[in-house]
Amino acid sequence: MTNGTSQTAPALLSRRQQQQQQQAMVVMSMYVGYASFMVLRMIPTVAGTSITSDPEFGVSTEDWGRILAMGTVGAVVGKFIGGLAADRLGGRLTFFAGLIVSSLGVAAFAASKTVAAFQLTFFVALMAKSVGWPSMTKIIELSFRPNEYGRVWGLLATSSRVGTLVATFVLGGLLGRMTWQEMSYLAAAAGVVIAVGFFFTQPGGKSNAVKLEDKEADDDNPWEETPSIDTQHPLRNSTLPEAIGYFCSSRQFWLITFSMMGLTIMWDFLMMVPLYLVQTMGMSPAGASQTASAFPLGSLISVLAGGYLFDRLSRGATAWLMGFLLAVAAGCVLTFYFMPGMNLPESELVKLSLGLLFVFGMCVSPCYYIPMSVFSIEFGGRHSGFLIALLDALAFGVTAVFYFYAGTIAERSWGLFLLVLFGVCVWAMITTLLFMLGEAKRALAAA
Repeated sequence: MTNGTSQTAPALLSRRQQQQQQQAMVVMSMYVGYASFMVLRMIPTVAGTSITSDPEFGVSTEDWGRILAMGTVGAVVGKFIGGLAADRLGGRLTFFAGLIVSSLGVAAFAASKTVAAFQLTFFVALMAKSVGWPSMTKIIELSFRPNEYGRVWGLLATSSRVGTLVATFVLGGLLGRMTWQEMSYLAAAAGVVIAVGFFFTQPGGKSNAVKLEDKEADDDNPWEETPSIDTQHPLRNSTLPEAIGYFCSSRQFWLITFSMMGLTIMWDFLMMVPLYLVQTMGMSPAGASQTASAFPLGSLISVLAGGYLFDRLSRGATAWLMGFLLAVAAGCVLTFYFMPGMNLPESELVKLSLGLLFVFGMCVSPCYYIPMSVFSIEFGGRHSGFLIALLDALAFGVTAVFYFYAGTIAERSWGLFLLVLFGVCVWAMITTLLFMLGEAKRALAAA
């Protein structure tokens, strides 16, 4: 018995190292690919001030709000397409196709001349971009263990922030050296190259699971770390209509839905920030875009730490931590509301804006990315791709309505816009807290 164990230990160690290497490659390719998705998504935001200030296009602030809203509608449609495709075709193919189409959509956006063309091409770009997260859900579900979900999602969420930073800071800086159209074509070409690289570095096959040749290891073996799929999940043999009924009967499903509605509206505040800074503080378009990079920089730091904390803290402790973070985020929005009356010099207003956007991004990101992503895998089972798509789609649908009117509200009064956004922050804080407290009860019941 002892000799058998000693003979198998080196082999098990080798298998463990092989698995870790494969998992690292899976995460790296998703990381670069999703960062590219976010660069493509943010191109219209970076170019927004240039477009609205160019009389050739005749795009007003109100028109811009509706262009953003149409992109959000595309994101809603894309969530459903991506969720269903990921569940049926696997993450690898779905992710690859989405990145190619999103790149082509951004290239078409750069060639647009009218409001209708901007709306259509932004719709296509965001529709394709939306398949990224459901695709990664399937890859993570089959490649990692449940107690690794939080840290993997936290790490991958930083790719979103890296992509946003590249778009707002690096590409924003390029606006001083090239036209926004040239910048967009450059990003689209890079997206195609990265899509091809992703396809050939991800493990093949529909499941995308990180598989080893021998999975019949002893359950007591400390080296065996192959991912496991819950064969006792209530949805393991369910049809999609049955799964939808199961979702809709859950209080937790509705709480996370309402939470995500508020958080997505808060997240898309970044789409309006450059216009706000230009129109209220007189910043240049390039300066406003670079100042807005404080938002994703703050979130880059917090979401990585948030993923590790999510795996280690109890759900109850996480609930109160996230409630506190969203209360701070609401305070940041309220401070923006009072800024015009502070009579500060322009240099101080810029510094204060940088600080507020940094803290706002730091507080919103962990709450936006991690709870919903982990919940979708745990609660959705074999329909996890569809569940995460459904949650995102419902949230994006409300966000589309919000920003359809947000441009009109902001054109009349940025103060009124910020007050409405403050109310959304409070809504998100309450629903997120209730959801996480419910998750704490669910975890205790399952223990």
